[in-house]
Amino acid sequence: MTKETLKIVIKEFHESPLPELFDREVQFDYSILDSRINKVITIIGPRRAGKTYFLFQLIKRLLKKKCHITDIIFINFEDERILPAEGQELQYILDAYHELYEKENLPFVFLDEIQNITGWEKFVRRLNDKGYPVFITGSNSRMLGSEIATSLRGRTLVYEIFPFSFREVISAKGIKISKNVLYGKMRHRILSFYEDYFFSGGYPEISLIEDKRVRGRIIQDYFNTVFYRDLVDRYRIKNSELLRQLLNTLMMNISTMISFSKIENDFKSRGMKLSRATLSTFAGYIEETFFGFFVEMYSESVRKRQVNPKKFYIIDPGIHNYLTFRFSENKGRVLENLVFLELKRRGVPIFYYKTASGHEVDFLVHDKGVWNMIQVCYDLSNIETFNREKKALIYGLNEVGIDTGTIITDNEKRLEQSGKFKLNIIPVWEWLLYS
Repeated sequence: MTKETLKIVIKEFHESPLPELFDREVQFDYSILDSRINKVITIIGPRRAGKTYFLFQLIKRLLKKKCHITDIIFINFEDERILPAEGQELQYILDAYHELYEKENLPFVFLDEIQNITGWEKFVRRLNDKGYPVFITGSNSRMLGSEIATSLRGRTLVYEIFPFSFREVISAKGIKISKNVLYGKMRHRILSFYEDYFFSGGYPEISLIEDKRVRGRIIQDYFNTVFYRDLVDRYRIKNSELLRQLLNTLMMNISTMISFSKIENDFKSRGMKLSRATLSTFAGYIEETFFGFFVEMYSESVRKRQVNPKKFYIIDPGIHNYLTFRFSENKGRVLENLVFLELKRRGVPIFYYKTASGHEVDFLVHDKGVWNMIQVCYDLSNIETFNREKKALIYGLNEVGIDTGTIITDNEKRLEQSGKFKLNIIPVWEWLLYS
């Protein structure tokens, strides 16, 4: 990385128009842009989820407030022209900018995919110490842990970006979400978009492409990038085939209980050695890179949460549907995964619940000081299925002390009263739009 190259990159950004955007539904406090609060704004999330475009969204807001484009430094650390680079070379960014422009005010500094540079946190801390408004993105949640904790503890505000929600897909298609839109002439189009979202997921790039064959190739490329760059290379994993087999196992078993001991035994039966310690380490890497998430059983005992099996959910259902070819037989699991992702976007604590009698409730969430229970079932038309799901939910509600629960389905909508318990049965596409 040289100053001359950085001058080209900085100037190129200033002379290029920003792409057309629509605002993401991120729980972001935009007053920060006015206050110049002395915090590093950190945006984390999976690759290709729209973190860069969210930075552009923030930049456009700054420009509307009469900030000039040359008051902004934007560097993308996946630009091959400035790689490889080391942390001590990051000072060249400021040197290049100040040689280009003589300005009294400190510029806004946007550093995209900063985790690619070793030692980045020391440079960012120095910027923060000097009063620069700094915005950084990264595709690794470890930015919340050791890498931030060493130098930036107490100096950051962290926001997460995920692939499009269903609401964002609808907005991207140009449909305004109003209170009664599902009952008007747009209903058929919205349901059609939902079916597409249910299969292909919410990656922004995927949402704009019609050809499913092209979508499949892009999803495969996403997977390969996460596998090789974010997992194998970053964590220096020697037995990459072992990791690949684990990812395949998890992709085939979304929304189900994951027992590390069973996976260990299964791998041994196939002639592969995978200790529980290695499995636990790999699981941590998988969460750090936002490939997927492991949800614990609810218990006030930390030990019980740790020793009981966890449920696995993938970052986007499109990865499962395009790469496993098991969409038709796994619609119920895909539906549950969609519900999990929506809850995850809302930033609420999420658990699954096991009753004293062994019945399972898919989600117990704590939102705004209130506990909520959610059961997910694709099809309730079979009376035995409905009674089973209803029974589990009522047992859970009774134990936790809640009077109202939710059952999310593919297309059923009604209110069911069972004694003192009220069950709100709602189709997923309505829940995604309005809940």
